[in-house]
Amino acid sequence: MFDLNDKAVEDIVFAMEDQERSLVVDLETGAIQAREASGDEDRYAAPPPWSSRDGFKIMEDFLALVRQPTARRELQGALSRGRGVFKTFKSALAGFPDLERAFRDYKLRTMRVAIVAWYDDLREARGLARLGPEPEETQDLLGSDLGLRIAELAELRDELLGLVREIADEALANLPEPIAAFEEARLVEEIEEAEEGLCAVADDGEGGILGAAFALREIVGERSLGRILFVGVREGFRRLGLGSQLLDLVSRRLSSEGVRFLVVDSAFLPPEYGASLSSRGYAAYGARGVARLE
Repeated sequence: MFDLNDKAVEDIVFAMEDQERSLVVDLETGAIQAREASGDEDRYAAPPPWSSRDGFKIMEDFLALVRQPTARRELQGALSRGRGVFKTFKSALAGFPDLERAFRDYKLRTMRVAIVAWYDDLREARGLARLGPEPEETQDLLGSDLGLRIAELAELRDELLGLVREIADEALANLPEPIAAFEEARLVEEIEEAEEGLCAVADDGEGGILGAAFALREIVGERSLGRILFVGVREGFRRLGLGSQLLDLVSRRLSSEGVRFLVVDSAFLPPEYGASLSSRGYAAYGARGVARLE
């Protein structure tokens, strides 16, 4: 069997994406050639199956990691095209060189997983030991590209209030209007009147924020307490773990300041998020519910 090095992987990726020709891989040398030119069938194998649907999914999955609003809009518009979607997506990426390089790396890593599995199956069929999956080289686009940081409330008060009002409007889908309005007014008052507060924030790279966690430091007797009153992420950037990262970031900062007790009290967090707090070391206490009286 040939050595599955970086050059071989790149060549096989090329063969997988070539939808016009029937190509095979020389299992002794790793060379790519036309099927009709191959001789001994045991020496050649078709590359891993790959379809336009697989390619489209890579673009969709990559888009979910992109934080810049302008880039997201252009790439989303490209994916909404019918014919020529791949060419349009490539053209849109060309306007963002950093994302263009990140996409090439992301696609190569994703396709490499399929290639390694195919390579191991061929080895096993020839009585050779499987090499096993390679350690994942996870390029943390979310963490490295999102610009997560800690800021004092005074720096972000206006941006935080805008995000709170946006999340409160969305809460009307799950909360009765009087309850949503009450919780919004209560939180807005806390933010406006607090002289000091702590925010974990995800910058969008264009002067705005994608999400934030807001906490107040409290002194109760001689003990300190951290009240985390809001965790919110803008629509389109959810289900990426960003809310949990923001919560963890503000929690670590409070802990580094000597705070030993944290309370999460955010009415706009979905119930399923609250249920996940136990895995982060939080224990539920008390109860909160709403009833509609007829």
